[in-house]
Amino acid sequence: MATNRSSIILFVALMVAAIASSVTAKEFIVGDDKGWTLNFDYQAWAYGKKFVVGDKLIFNYAAGKHNVFRVNGTVFQQCMIPPVNEALTSGYDVITLQTTGRKWYICGVGKHCEQGGMKLFITVFPQSTPPPAPWVSPVPSSSKVFVVGDDKGWTLNFDYQAWAKGKQFFVGDKLVFRYAVGKHNVFRVNGTSFQQCTIPAATEALTSGYDVITLETPGRKWYICGVGKHCLMGLKLFINVLPQSTYPPPPYYGARKLAPPKF
Repeated sequence: MATNRSSIILFVALMVAAIASSVTAKEFIVGDDKGWTLNFDYQAWAYGKKFVVGDKLIFNYAAGKHNVFRVNGTVFQQCMIPPVNEALTSGYDVITLQTTGRKWYICGVGKHCEQGGMKLFITVFPQSTPPPAPWVSPVPSSSKVFVVGDDKGWTLNFDYQAWAKGKQFFVGDKLVFRYAVGKHNVFRVNGTSFQQCTIPAATEALTSGYDVITLETPGRKWYICGVGKHCLMGLKLFINVLPQSTYPPPPYYGARKLAPPKF
């Protein structure tokens, strides 16, 4: 009884697999209504089609007028005809694509391959499964706070591009510029002003000593100090802000939030 039950289970499993395979497999009649014939562009026919393992190619032609050889790339390029006993000659040759990779087919009658264009090259892909849905955190990730320069703050003789390297800034994150009031300030500028250290109007400066800037939009952002020649001396920062992602957040590179300085 146990043996019969095992046989039935195996039979059902095979049937389910066969049905699933038959549902997903496609049949391609090479050349469609033209079939396998002379003076037809088979690469144009194959263009845009996706062939996967389990699909079938059907070569439809008048028996005796053409045939089909499965060959390699070199034979395909040179139209070298293999031994006759390797030819498919039924006039309705069905080839199941059983493995992935490049596949080459030619007609071996006369000069049909060389002069008649009866040759086909395709790439076979593995069976694909639906891509997983994007991962979405059930709890929106909180914004990060980056204290510019970390413990050094916003000051002279510090490499701010080296500080920014490797960090990822996202929309919603905050930059904190920490410095002694009156000793420095912060200007938000464009790329040209950043490069040339052009100082905007004084009314545009941030001067609190603990200036918090929320990164509200993606893209490049530039900041400079407008006191004296501090910008020319390297007190400037450039970053690139990325949009919020629905995928897992990148490793945290943010600095810890510090209290307002006491100088």
